[in-house]
Amino acid sequence: MGTVLSKDVKEATNLTRKRNAEVAKGLGLNIDDCTTKELELAASKCIYPADEMEIHDEEGNLVWSIKAFEFYKQKAVPVTINPSLWLNGKGNSYAGVFEVLKDKIYQVRGFDIANLTIIRGKSGWIVQDVMTTIETSRAALELLGKALNEDVKNHISAIIISHSHSDHFGGVKGVVSEEQVGPASEGKIPIYVPEGFDEECVKENIFAGQAMGRRAMYQFGGSLEPGATGVVSTGLGLALPKGTSSFITPTNYICENGPVVIDGITVDFQLTPGTEAPTEMNNYFVEYRALWMAENCCGTLHNLYPIRGAQLRDSSGWADYILEAMVKFADKSDVVFQSHNWPHFNTEENPGAIRDYLLNNAAIYKYTHDQTLLYANEGFTAKEIARKVKIPEGLKFNWYARPYYGSLPINARAVFTKYLGFYTGTPNDIDPLTEVEDAKTFVEYAGSVEAVLNKAKEDFENGDYRRAAFAAEKVVLVEPQNVEARLLTADAFEQLGYVSESSVWRNSYLQGAYELRNGVKIDVSPIKKKNDLAQCMSSELLLKYIAILTDYEKTENVEFEFALNISEDTFGKEVVNHYIVKSHAGVLLVYKDENAKLEKYVTTSKAALFAIIGKHLSNVKDQIDTNCYEYLEEIEKNLVDIKQYADFNIIEP
Repeated sequence: MGTVLSKDVKEATNLTRKRNAEVAKGLGLNIDDCTTKELELAASKCIYPADEMEIHDEEGNLVWSIKAFEFYKQKAVPVTINPSLWLNGKGNSYAGVFEVLKDKIYQVRGFDIANLTIIRGKSGWIVQDVMTTIETSRAALELLGKALNEDVKNHISAIIISHSHSDHFGGVKGVVSEEQVGPASEGKIPIYVPEGFDEECVKENIFAGQAMGRRAMYQFGGSLEPGATGVVSTGLGLALPKGTSSFITPTNYICENGPVVIDGITVDFQLTPGTEAPTEMNNYFVEYRALWMAENCCGTLHNLYPIRGAQLRDSSGWADYILEAMVKFADKSDVVFQSHNWPHFNTEENPGAIRDYLLNNAAIYKYTHDQTLLYANEGFTAKEIARKVKIPEGLKFNWYARPYYGSLPINARAVFTKYLGFYTGTPNDIDPLTEVEDAKTFVEYAGSVEAVLNKAKEDFENGDYRRAAFAAEKVVLVEPQNVEARLLTADAFEQLGYVSESSVWRNSYLQGAYELRNGVKIDVSPIKKKNDLAQCMSSELLLKYIAILTDYEKTENVEFEFALNISEDTFGKEVVNHYIVKSHAGVLLVYKDENAKLEKYVTTSKAALFAIIGKHLSNVKDQIDTNCYEYLEEIEKNLVDIKQYADFNIIEP
């Protein structure tokens, strides 16, 4: 193995170079000057470039640097990057203000993983999606003002947020302040979102937020630097910014399809639940003949299951909604655009470009759904199906359908799991060995740690990096401090990353290599989250979160029941909600029962719930009217402080 077993980042092996060259040949790409029509489209219509942009927070910390991706200015593809992924990353590296429709619609791209879009209304600008962080959205508005020579920042008339992922709502306080938001009838700025938006934001960012945040380090390569041996793209954009996420409670919820007039512009909404997000919507700007596809179509195949974790997505429903949008809007649109990557236009040379774009996107999701279920019904397992599905030949050169973010193998496993669950069908999977037990058995049967590593080294030298990583990681699980096993696994992961067409696969492999070589960073998320979303949670969601934090191993014999009356303020209106809180067999249950007559009661505000979560209930005792204070103390006592586990291991035991 020689110098391979060290903590240093390695170059591509000869076999890795050969594989990337074969990818280029198979796709007809010139590895010395790699370009396509899609890449030319990404660079077009830039009216104010910002390819030197760096964004800092109020403390002077670097939040975003497009300069860090200057390696994309070279023409030749580095040997450590899959040539197809290079095209996607280079397209995402074009930064500045881009014209979607002259004088009507503009986008800032290259400032964030997501775009910020503005649409001209009758009295001001409608902002469509607000990026990930306060710092990047604020900088985007400033750049728009310079590019258009207009005071965009102070002439915002409305905000539309397409769905419940934080890279679309997190930058809201860089666009407006909480005081500015309210009904348009009161001269304030309304925020339009799809029905169910708040709850889905909470589920993803709070209920499972810590676990997703840690796993997202692998999806986005959180410990890696930009460069030919590091982060080159996320598929949807270059990288996550390192700024501050925020939240403001929306004012208007879109509950049905159809037109809504916003600042004099007719916006025809199409709800698409269960697609890229549990709650999401496309919309069509009637007067401008412009179709917004949210994140249901992008410059990449999307994922049906992101490896950071999320609810499984409905591939068939996703395809159906795209086709519905095609039928309703394609023939009366001049442009289709979205929250990531770049727009597509009908032209004289290709008057059907928009219809083709929608049709091809629908086809890849429908193919994945149908082919997976066909194979499943033929008896193949999820992992076997993942090896069998391939991009249909007719979609091979539709670059926006290639796997830069989502990937066919993982998407196929997602379809399988959505229908048939995680169980493989074999009795061994009913009560399976844990990962560590599995690894110990593997090593024991192989004979010894040394025997496993010797074979893994042979596999690495022969270019079978997947087998080498699989076997060497078993040793890591058995002996976490085994340096040889850690470094061999890291080297194998690294080469797998270099040949990955999916940015997610690349980032995950390289992040794994980083942690095996350097350990886990305590700061597990580049995004600093304000407490806005938590503060905006309804009392019902707060109670659900308290139940999630309860250590039921401690409450097995705890029994109580009381009436809980919680007052909360929504846009200046006080509402009192009534619940029954019951500990039954130690399980905390919260429900409504108008007929219940209970002697024990608690009457208070949401502040008491926040105090319980923060374990400082005694500080608000005088704000609580109750005859069973001890029940609240019991709830508080049994909550787990999950922050202490924020840097949990993923590769190691």
